[in-house]
Amino acid sequence: MRVGGRRLADLLSPASASSRAFAIAHALASAGRGVPEGPLSALPAPWRGMVGSLLNSLVAQHKGERGNACKQYRDGYAAALASLLNEDKGPDTEWLIPPALAAAGALQLLGAAADEEASRSGGAANQLSQCAIKLQDFFRGLATSRSSQAKRDASVAIVCVMMKVYFKLNTINNCKQPLLQLETNKLFDKAKEAHKVTLRYYTGRLAAYDEDFEKADEHLSFAFEHCLSSSRNNERRVLRYLIPVKMLLGVLPSEALLQRYGLTEYEPVRRAVATGDLALLLSTLEANQVRFIQAGTYLLLERLQLLVLRTLFRKCAAVHRELNPAKAHQVPVAALEAALRLQGIEKDPLELQCLLANLIFRKYIKGYLAYKSRVVVLAKADAFPQLSAAQLQDPMATQ
Repeated sequence: MRVGGRRLADLLSPASASSRAFAIAHALASAGRGVPEGPLSALPAPWRGMVGSLLNSLVAQHKGERGNACKQYRDGYAAALASLLNEDKGPDTEWLIPPALAAAGALQLLGAAADEEASRSGGAANQLSQCAIKLQDFFRGLATSRSSQAKRDASVAIVCVMMKVYFKLNTINNCKQPLLQLETNKLFDKAKEAHKVTLRYYTGRLAAYDEDFEKADEHLSFAFEHCLSSSRNNERRVLRYLIPVKMLLGVLPSEALLQRYGLTEYEPVRRAVATGDLALLLSTLEANQVRFIQAGTYLLLERLQLLVLRTLFRKCAAVHRELNPAKAHQVPVAALEAALRLQGIEKDPLELQCLLANLIFRKYIKGYLAYKSRVVVLAKADAFPQLSAAQLQDPMATQ
């Protein structure tokens, strides 16, 4: 039964140039003809309308009408296929699984292409968001099946596509419900390795967005370690987020790693964190602002400012201890002011004291700030604790 479904998916694939539907649509478009209704009348409902919509979508693709192609496919073929899945959630319709998975991938590609076309022409880029609604219908039809384990297992692949779409649309909070349902149904362990990597990658990015950096490290590390060794681009994609997360946790990448994966834009960031060079970090963020924003890593890298300031203050404390061992644990704020001034950075005294108070509040530093005397009194033991003990999440953020 599943074999028949795979054959049907291949015949009707809008993404394969070798599919029968693609060949028919190419011939129609080349001849300047529309989709004839006569031959389709022999098909049973709802396949008559579904195949007609699919062919209309393919003809529109051949004409370069991306928006129309997406609409025909989504509102015709994909909508009817999702209805079939939701009408019969039992094992008798497991043959619909391959066409559904193929349709999910097609919705992502067609929606993204349609939005690109709309953006270039100044129109409303909302086709992909409408495709996301259809993906939810596919997921519902598969994940909520009580009598078909095959359908529940297939829902994992749909969630992988949903994650890509939600991150593309920047509607990241929509990821949480389908991920929770996969966890509730205990489907992750049975998933294919490729799907595990994809889910871990997006779960890690979601955790980083929620400022749960230890969880982000766990999931992104899994994704990186389980990527195929031949998939250098996928490894690089994971590292683009794993490296900032690791740095926030105090683990710096090697220069060799950055060179190997072509992520040299992180080299000055790594050097700034290692040396306490706040000026270098700020100039790097400014120079690469567009690149980092497009990649979705700018806010992560911006959070490194406190870590860089901690490194610089630690150096100031070491110099102060050598010059004034009798008051080794009483570090003047003026020492940090002078160090920043050497980097060309002028900070308002009140702003600097607020930054130091924030370092103490978030447990980057153990001690307290004496405001009147403008001195940081460090703890006599473990004044600069491991970053695993630091409060990386905003303590004042509402949950």
